Amino acid sequence: MKQDNAYGLNWTPSIGRYSFLAEISSILDSGDRSNNLIVAIYLLEQKRFFYNNRAFQRLLGYKLPQFHERGWDFWFANMWSEEALLIKNKVNDFLTVPFDQKLLALRYHIYDATGSDICLKHEMVLHRKIELTFVINYLYNVTEKERIEHCLSRITNCNSTPTDPAKLISPREEEVLKLIADGYSSKQIADRLFISNHTAISHRKHLIEKFQVKNTAQLIKKASKIMEL
Repeated sequence: MKQDNAYGLNWTPSIGRYSFLAEISSILDSGDRSNNLIVAIYLLEQKRFFYNNRAFQRLLGYKLPQFHERGWDFWFANMWSEEALLIKNKVNDFLTVPFDQKLLALRYHIYDATGSDICLKHEMVLHRKIELTFVINYLYNVTEKERIEHCLSRITNCNSTPTDPAKLISPREEEVLKLIADGYSSKQIADRLFISNHTAISHRKHLIEKFQVKNTAQLIKKASKIMEL
């Protein structure tokens, strides 16, 4: 297998190299001009990656020869172990039955050339040229976005009070709750709202669960503190 330094690609001589390159040369040029978009192209019939742009090379650094040698096996081994099996199964399914779906979107973590873990958004798009089926892998480093999301999540959790159960109940449940507070029995509530007795009992049960109390008395007491009954 030969590596072409002009495009950072690996090539098997049996493929019509120059005709294929002529067809996708603009894709390769665009890939190498990009500083942020990480691109790698996988030949489905040949079961090998043949191109990766400079951003991809910077991502893996000294690990790049291992990637060229082992392909997907190396990529999966370089992921977080708790994510690897799920991602591997999704990728293998996509490659096994390629024309059932032409796009696969993934998000996971890998280790870069420095050993740091980074979060990648990964899109795999299926194409066919010169009787060759290939998958363009677009990878986006969303590590900083993930960190911002985590920070916002922590701030929200720290500043928020426990979930307000009043926001979790439906308009019908609110009607039932107010009638319960007024002292109506389940049978009376059913008659008043034109629902079955069973439904009225279910609403009462769901309200007790949502307000996390043990009985109707506790339900009325807690609900009256946070909403108008």
